[in-house]
Amino acid sequence: MNTATTLGRAEFSCANDTHQKLFRVNAGVPLEDALEAISLFQHYANQLTLDAAMSDKGERFSWPAFYLGEMAKALIDDVNDALCAASTTP
Repeated sequence: MNTATTLGRAEFSCANDTHQKLFRVNAGVPLEDALEAISLFQHYANQLTLDAAMSDKGERFSWPAFYLGEMAKALIDDVNDALCAASTTP
């Protein structure tokens, strides 16, 4: 079992026009748990995107899909950072 965890470096969701971020991935989450969350976030973002494409009220689905996609990307970036850090540690 892998004992690597998230580093808590990735941020997401712009708060203003200076691109200040509202949220950050928490450090210390086991990578397996983070990957499971990424899969769920991406699944629901895809479902909402499909609903948006098929609906005449697509905007209602677009924003939640966008935020789920941002969360999934931040987690992917943080997992990648953790894996890279683990591979360069002697």
